[in-house]
Amino acid sequence: MNTAVASTSYPLPDISQVRDLMGMLFDGLAVKPGAKLDLTPKSSTYFAIYVTDNGAPVALCACDIAFAANSGAALSMLPPNVAKDAARTQQLTDVMIANLREVMNICTRLVLRENTPHLRLDTVCPASKLPAAAAAIVGAARGRIDFEIGLGKYAGGLFAVLVA
Repeated sequence: MNTAVASTSYPLPDISQVRDLMGMLFDGLAVKPGAKLDLTPKSSTYFAIYVTDNGAPVALCACDIAFAANSGAALSMLPPNVAKDAARTQQLTDVMIANLREVMNICTRLVLRENTPHLRLDTVCPASKLPAAAAAIVGAARGRIDFEIGLGKYAGGLFAVLVA
């Protein structure tokens, strides 16, 4: 077991947990260990910020623009070429952003367990707009795991989970 996982209030998911959860949303899902996702403010990464009941950020899910576009398109069954164009131009449609928020809301279950304190999705934002309290998790995460996720007929992307 990763010692970083053991020292956090919120556990990191493993591949099977990610596959089980996202498999309910996407056909043809494939999950494997991924390269480290670029979490810098200048990246095209999107972040989901999860907070405790008092509003303190305690966990993040992050994804590259490819995962954001493809998952956002797949959820509404937009054509795969629309997702490809959005990833290439780094311009998500309003529908893709709304759908990404729904995906990230469901991803709360990746770190929330029966024995962990309650948390909820607060916001989804691009890396350039990550609030300072959430950015602090990026710099000092006690746990992090990165995945490469394929979404069937849609291209996939990179996805990471970080816990404070």
